[in-house]
Amino acid sequence: MPAPKDGASRAGGRNLHARIVDELGRLIVTGVLGDGQPLVPEDIGRRFGASRTVVREALRVLESKGMVAARPRVGTWTLPPDDWDAIDPDVIAWRMHGPNGGHQLRELLELRLTIEPQAARLAAQHRRPDELSKMAAAYERMADAVDREDHESFKTADCEFHAALIRASGNALIAQLQVPVVAALNARGELLDAPGDLSVSTLVLHSRVLTMVLAKNADGAETASRRLLESMVPTPDLA
Repeated sequence: MPAPKDGASRAGGRNLHARIVDELGRLIVTGVLGDGQPLVPEDIGRRFGASRTVVREALRVLESKGMVAARPRVGTWTLPPDDWDAIDPDVIAWRMHGPNGGHQLRELLELRLTIEPQAARLAAQHRRPDELSKMAAAYERMADAVDREDHESFKTADCEFHAALIRASGNALIAQLQVPVVAALNARGELLDAPGDLSVSTLVLHSRVLTMVLAKNADGAETASRRLLESMVPTPDLA
């Protein structure tokens, strides 16, 4: 068998690296690798058939997410949930698919209820044309997806709509929270097995937010955003 080309080899290494990060992250979130459990690079390497370098890079990623700690001559071990980067997209996804996914979904909705109505108010006041254009374009794609009953396109456009709304606030700190909001939207669809809500009522609620922002109606934009989010309250069985 011919040796893989350098590009293929690097791609394979990146894929293995990503798989190790993903599987270890899931095992930590589910408690299989509980708080304070040591992670031995040699054992991980044998499990995945990975080099020490690939394993070390994967553990560094998990360390950057607050899920493991590493000390020279001491080793690497898992950390408790309070240390995890709660707004990291991967951590959000792993927790959404973990044993307390419903609770995580509610926490994310509470975060969005705190952020997005205020972002809508600020967007109506600050009037950033570039982001408002992106909101409008995303809404048009959402409407087109409803007509075509294209769930995946709707979900993508929905994420773009909310991310643009948050950036349109003009507040750099709020704008950074688009990352967990988009992660929440993606994870919510997967957890509820609903790639996108194609109902006309959902489209109307988004339209109301856009209309109020474009009309410079700060109170109306805040109220419309809150009503949109309240329509997404999880069902009781996800508590």
